[in-house]
Amino acid sequence: MDKTFTGDIVAEKGVVYEYTKITGYIDASGADTKTAFPKLTSVGGSIDARGDWSHVKQYDGDAITHTADALLNSFSASGFSLNDNILARIISRRGNVLRVIICGATEVSYVVTDGEVWSHGATLREARDGLLFKIGKRDPSEFKTWTLSRVVSRRDAIRAYRVITGACEQGVRMWVSQRELPEKSTVRNVIRLTKWAYGSDVFCRFFTDK
Repeated sequence: MDKTFTGDIVAEKGVVYEYTKITGYIDASGADTKTAFPKLTSVGGSIDARGDWSHVKQYDGDAITHTADALLNSFSASGFSLNDNILARIISRRGNVLRVIICGATEVSYVVTDGEVWSHGATLREARDGLLFKIGKRDPSEFKTWTLSRVVSRRDAIRAYRVITGACEQGVRMWVSQRELPEKSTVRNVIRLTKWAYGSDVFCRFFTDK
């Protein structure tokens, strides 16, 4: 059965919209676009979102689908990077590493990705280190299966701490600089190392209140 929404929609994360047609504009930048609009086939306005929207057929001839992924791909095809909203000319690409010159600069720098987020750095090591402190979608559900005895990587420990507590990148960098967080550690030890850090009580309860 067709279900039409008249007007514009700002999609909320975790909400599924059953509409088959939306007459206005869609802002789905904060939602999981693969599941938010599973039945949608036509849109009257533009779409601001990530993900694959090939299932949507625009019925308004003047409507243009604007997706963040499409924009990044367009810049990449032209030899430029726009990751983290930093415009740079791509010098070379190898796997998940880009050598770039940021527009307005003269020195070559680096951009790396883990497939979800990006990190810039003056050196390759700096860019890779920066990736430790980046997070994608803030969804703590993936950590609910972690037990206190589970051994996790340094990167996953940092990512879990940021996602669960909402700590900012600068705050996490400070926390890591003040503690010796090993490359591999149990969740119990990570909790111990977060004591007195921002959101430490929230982080602890997440794994102990079960």
